[in-house]
Amino acid sequence: MMLPKRLIVGLISLRLMIRCTGGNERCGASIRGACPPAWSQWGDTCYKQLSENLPWAEAKQECIKMGSVLVMPQSQEETEFLLKNLIDYFWINCSDQQVEGAWVCQDGTTDVEYRNWRDGEPSNGWGKEDCAAAGESGWNDVPCDDLAPVICQRPAPQLHFKVSTKTLTAHQEISTLK
Repeated sequence: MMLPKRLIVGLISLRLMIRCTGGNERCGASIRGACPPAWSQWGDTCYKQLSENLPWAEAKQECIKMGSVLVMPQSQEETEFLLKNLIDYFWINCSDQQVEGAWVCQDGTTDVEYRNWRDGEPSNGWGKEDCAAAGESGWNDVPCDDLAPVICQRPAPQLHFKVSTKTLTAHQEISTLK
């Protein structure tokens, strides 16, 4: 018999909460959940490759519609996971559209320091290469209206809870349940 993931996570959470409340100290726990169907997981992040190639701006919007962002690798290990498990070339959330040569690479709204440019890149070839794509040999700046594969990313589901051993009176317990 196959149990739904939510039931399994709920049972594990209940077990952890019961174990947590046995002492007189504060206790917390965290469970990393599984990514939704059709998403791949690496660390605390879920990834999904879209079925069609898109221009960079449209790729960003499609990811946002799914509650995610255009992928932005933050390490060589993460890049290798994506290349090995999803596709060998894809858009990344990195561009210099605002100011030429000032590359802004973001994981959602957080700036990412990691860079992996190919030798000689970014080159701004023909004066219109303002978006970045990742491949096996590193990053390349390309025209934003090129069509390229899209990978979206979002945090893996997390279940957090904290149990306090603060003693409550019966009246306080009833009031907190209302």
